Amino acid sequence: MTQTGFFDLYARLHAKSPHPPILVLYGFHEFLGEKILDLLVLNHLGEKSDFNFFRIYRDMEEDTSWLEVFHQAQTPGFFLDSKRLIVVMVREEKYLSLNSREKEEIRSYLEKPNLQVLLVVYITLDILRDDFKQLRKGKLETFLKTFTGTGVLHVDLDRGQDSQFRVFLKGYFAERKITISTSAIERILEIKGDDFMSVITQLPKLFLGVSDQKHLDTENVDELISGINSHSIWDLTEAIEREDAAAYLDILRYLFINGIKPTFVIGTLIAYYHKIFTAKFLLKHRFPVADIGRVLQQPSFILNKFINLVQHFPEFKIQQILNLIYRLDYESKTGGEESAKLMLQKFVFQVKGIKKS
Repeated sequence: MTQTGFFDLYARLHAKSPHPPILVLYGFHEFLGEKILDLLVLNHLGEKSDFNFFRIYRDMEEDTSWLEVFHQAQTPGFFLDSKRLIVVMVREEKYLSLNSREKEEIRSYLEKPNLQVLLVVYITLDILRDDFKQLRKGKLETFLKTFTGTGVLHVDLDRGQDSQFRVFLKGYFAERKITISTSAIERILEIKGDDFMSVITQLPKLFLGVSDQKHLDTENVDELISGINSHSIWDLTEAIEREDAAAYLDILRYLFINGIKPTFVIGTLIAYYHKIFTAKFLLKHRFPVADIGRVLQQPSFILNKFINLVQHFPEFKIQQILNLIYRLDYESKTGGEESAKLMLQKFVFQVKGIKKS
């Protein structure tokens, strides 16, 4: 089967490159399908009207059959030589299961599609990310196999590398005569982890939040992407140091509500405690405090507080905390996002339970 990802197809459509007459859009990040549709309208229709653009729904409220879809696709348009764009919105999971009659209707159209019609099958389901992963391996995979042919292109809206995201981001802001720093892009990737695709919905907010200097930097990203400032992360680590479970859980809940991913919190904790471990080693070998601050990139206004913390941090405890976090990091990458959230909630109690052996 012919398959591509969001960034690849978006670039092709921007360049007005040709594409097959049938597209199947799917993915957890289904909102990206609307961006593809905008470009398809521009390239295929030029201007959208009631005569050339149609959305057909397959859901609980409007159960249009595939036979009706293909009948409309094969019926001549209002103007005989006019192009049309028909979008079939599959909005319920049950419509991914096809009976033998439906499969035959689909195969029949795929063998002889109307080349004046661009047919887009747009799978847009309201389900959780982990549930969608399971769906990929079952109903969705079977559905996609039915929609297979020389004139069909499958578009995985979740498929994309962070390098493609960087290029897309720079291009988006360049078109609006705005520059974005490399550190700002890295910050976005750090905050969102493997969910960087979701940032694309927030680009208009980033655009509106840019200053008159027409430049986007790290400080803009912290507040605009996460909805919080970096003090919340500092508060989280301070709550751990105080072994204040109630405060820790409140801050953690606040971070999750505001869209901060568990991977970002775990990564921040790893970096934080690694700095403590490194500083303790350097102090033990009589490195000057100013040099330690420079090596660990600790701002001068918190350096003394940080060094005081390091001096009073038991060596056995930092080793055990790092072991806990590395295990947490590994398990979070294999257990999914909800599992990672649960493990982060348990983390403060595991720290409280550390005793000198």
